Amino acid sequence: MFKGLKQAAMVGILLMGGLGTAGAADFADVSEFAGVADEGLGKGVAFADVNNNGYMDLYVSNKGGANKLYLNNGDGTFTDFTAQAGPGIDHPGFTMGSVFGDFDNDGCVDLYLATGGRHDIEANRLFKGNCDGTFSDVTEQAGVGLRAFTYGASFVDFDNDGFLDIYCANYGVGARNVLFRNNGDGTFTEVTDQAGVGDRGWSWMAIWGDVNNNGLQDLYVVNGRYPAGEPNRLYINNGDGTFTERSREAGVADPHWGLGAAFADINNNGSLDLFVSNYVGGNRLYLNNGDGTFRDASAQLTGSGEGWGKGPTFGDVNHNGLLDLYEGDCKLANQLYLNDGAGHLVNVAEDLPVVKCETVRTKGTAFADVNNNGALDLYVVNWGAPNRLFENQMKNADWLKVKLTGTQSNRDAYGARVKILDPDSGQLIAMREMRSATGFCAQEPNLAHFGLDGRRGYDLLVRFPSGVEVRKNGVKTGQVLEIVEPQ
Repeated sequence: MFKGLKQAAMVGILLMGGLGTAGAADFADVSEFAGVADEGLGKGVAFADVNNNGYMDLYVSNKGGANKLYLNNGDGTFTDFTAQAGPGIDHPGFTMGSVFGDFDNDGCVDLYLATGGRHDIEANRLFKGNCDGTFSDVTEQAGVGLRAFTYGASFVDFDNDGFLDIYCANYGVGARNVLFRNNGDGTFTEVTDQAGVGDRGWSWMAIWGDVNNNGLQDLYVVNGRYPAGEPNRLYINNGDGTFTERSREAGVADPHWGLGAAFADINNNGSLDLFVSNYVGGNRLYLNNGDGTFRDASAQLTGSGEGWGKGPTFGDVNHNGLLDLYEGDCKLANQLYLNDGAGHLVNVAEDLPVVKCETVRTKGTAFADVNNNGALDLYVVNWGAPNRLFENQMKNADWLKVKLTGTQSNRDAYGARVKILDPDSGQLIAMREMRSATGFCAQEPNLAHFGLDGRRGYDLLVRFPSGVEVRKNGVKTGQVLEIVEPQ
């Protein structure tokens, strides 16, 4: 709970079915108090614990003006640490979807900046973290100073060798997306053509997820060009360093002007579903058939907007065991969809006007528990208006957070799956997959967050990218459970 919030705007929304016992979820606008109401021309948001103190810090990418690194003070406030973080962290220019990841597995979070350019195309930058909130520029040594208008960057271990690779979704005439393979010695090699993922659409974002449940990370690229749009593409990982484009066969070759997308298991069946934010053409919801093919379930979005979608983020905001969705709108008003447990996402933003950000052009959005009370807060990046932090006012033990550390796998455990099982029947209750970039120019904390009934215990099963599995029985809620991959 943030202190000194007598004037904060709060409004409640009732739970809509599910597993939990909490009564209502309340949000409060705490942006000014927290010190994160940045008024730059915002694009991206990325959360990570950069100084290893157990609290999520915040990086804001601005397309014009300086970027900001905010360190979490642990009391509901943040300190602007940009000037002390090291040369280049502010990068005053055009910065888009930057991303955190431990590329050298040393336990310190690193940062890759996706840049564009105000007049000329600028090189992307890689900063090595020093575990204390400071960073050192290692772009030249690493060989990842790509000169392209990169809208969204992502870390992924696409070949499961234990080291994070980098993918750049690039935008503009003649643009080509680029994949850098991590050599394991602090350097990278471009392997785009060998892998077959050099998409030449006007790409805004690229997200990773194991869509066919075979332990390999697949790639979904969101493309868009005004006014006709162009198809998004799904690249299936073949497990040998190459990919096969299967978007049409999989049913997700969305032809509209897409900007963002997010994978999430919204029906708790163990397979990743897909939400696509379209600036033109209406947003789309695709449900996974369990084999990497999808069916269009957009009709199950109740009260959805007519377009202008941009920044989706999933999270269980009311601790009822079901993933909800917040969608940033670039022209009208943002939407908050509650999962009703019957396959529908119902927009309740009219009943919660504090989170609508009406008439503001929202860009990246992300759920994160910034005050470590177990409830997911929400950060919204706006263009030409102050960014907003909305605190979730729930106070209960109906939650569980799982933090993974890879040893054989990449240290961030990107690509790992965490499953909650019923201890009596062994049936799946919920699943989360660890990832870096998601939504639009956004990154959520590297923690698996679950809303669960605090009156009972659960079994937990983790599958690391290496294939190593860890099972914990009788897990209690209301805690952060840390699991290190066995050697």
